[in-house]
Amino acid sequence: MNLPDHLKPLHTSANRLFVQYGPNQKGRDFAVGDIHGEFSLLQRLLDKAGFNEQTDRLFSVGDLVDRGPESHRVAWWLLKPWFKPVRGNHDQWCVEAGLFEEPVGHRKHGGKWFYALSDELRPFLGRFLNELPVAIEVAGRSGERYGIVHAECTCLSWGRFVEALEGELGDSYRDHHVMEALWRRRRYDDADTRPIAGIERVYVGHAVVDEVLDLGNVRYLDTGGCFEGGRLTLVEIGGSEAIFSVEKACNKEKAF
Repeated sequence: MNLPDHLKPLHTSANRLFVQYGPNQKGRDFAVGDIHGEFSLLQRLLDKAGFNEQTDRLFSVGDLVDRGPESHRVAWWLLKPWFKPVRGNHDQWCVEAGLFEEPVGHRKHGGKWFYALSDELRPFLGRFLNELPVAIEVAGRSGERYGIVHAECTCLSWGRFVEALEGELGDSYRDHHVMEALWRRRRYDDADTRPIAGIERVYVGHAVVDEVLDLGNVRYLDTGGCFEGGRLTLVEIGGSEAIFSVEKACNKEKAF
């Protein structure tokens, strides 16, 4: 596919765990919280925000699947050239289940749909999700740098975190930081407001919050869109920094 320049990565690490994108000179950039198989809700949210598929980009903090009713649609969304997700822990569970063996706890925490798929489709989706990076960096139009990771930037320096993911500090160190980036909630649990150096803001999910929450320069976006009474939330990266949300229970839409 001959992609427009704003949809092409500037840099992809050799192990594909880290991807950089340049500034979007054509349109807006957005980050969305944990989707968890709520793709119809996501489409309503994009419509509310006036998302333009020709010019805009959507970065996801991961957990595309499990819990929601439309997890099986994930491959269709991953084919959209403007949809740029990182890998979440639930996506990783499907990688492990599709390519290796069933992880403990996966079915209990929303993964039953995956094991109802055919023997051919499970490894297909596992390979598809295994292509997702663990972290993405996005450049703003004025030189700002924004990070996307599922659970947590595991270092107080974005550059050090990237080095760890790219394997420059050794394979065991890399593997440790990959798992921590998918699973860790230490900053949230400790209400840690120390800034991550070398980055304007880091967008994360994983920890469910009532409203978009900032701890230092880390912004939490998972407002529980897969749960009754929860909301799926979308924020503009840079620009107006507008926040949009759609409620799950009665499909009401809000912008604030």
